[in-house]
Amino acid sequence: MRSIVRWVVSRLRRYRPDRNPLRRRSDRIEAALAAAALAAVLFAAWPAALAARAVYDDGVAAERAGSGTRKLVEVTLVETASIGAASIEATSAVQANGRGLPAASPARWTLPSGEVREGVVPAALLLRDGPANARLWVDAAGRPVAPPPQRAETMTRAGLAAAGAVASVAVLAWACFALARGRLDRRRYREWEAAWAAADQRWRRHHI
Repeated sequence: MRSIVRWVVSRLRRYRPDRNPLRRRSDRIEAALAAAALAAVLFAAWPAALAARAVYDDGVAAERAGSGTRKLVEVTLVETASIGAASIEATSAVQANGRGLPAASPARWTLPSGEVREGVVPAALLLRDGPANARLWVDAAGRPVAPPPQRAETMTRAGLAAAGAVASVAVLAWACFALARGRLDRRRYREWEAAWAAADQRWRRHHI
C-alpha cells in the first residue's frame, strides 16, 4: 500500500504545475497530457453509468417478459427407450435454442394446456427435484428454454458493463498517453544530445 501511495505522490509531484525553471516545454506538454488522460477516465463514469442503466433495464425487461412468456412445468425423467418419434422434434427444438449442451436427459413434461411433450432436454435446463422428477421452463410453444434471468444476474451484468466501459476508456487513454510520451522522450533525447554537443564545443574553446 505504501509503495502505491509513494508512486501516486511521485506522479503528482512530477506533473503538478509550477514555475520550476528546469521544466522544459516537453515536460509541461506531458503534464497536460497526463491531466487530459485522467480527465477522460473520470468523464467515462457518465457513459459507464448510461451503459449500466441500459443493461439493467434490458435485464429487468427480460425478467418481466420471462414470467409472462415462459412457464415452469413439471418434468418426469424417463428411459431413452420410452421416447418415441416426438423426441426428434423436441431434440431439434432444444438444439435450435442455441444451448449446444452435450449432457441431456430424456424427459416428459405436460404443458399448461394439458398436452404432453417428450424429448431429450439438456441437463443444464432441468431444475431437479429428485432422481426422476424435475422442473423445466418452456416457451409459448412448449419448447424448453433457458430460465429467466435473476435480479442478481441482471445487476452483475450491469456492473460488468460499467466496469468494461471505464476500463476501455482507461486503456485507450493510457495508450494515447504512452504513445505521446514516447514521442516526447525521443524529442527530449535529441535536445539533450544537442545540448551536450553545444556544451562540448564551449568547453573545447575554453580549454584552447
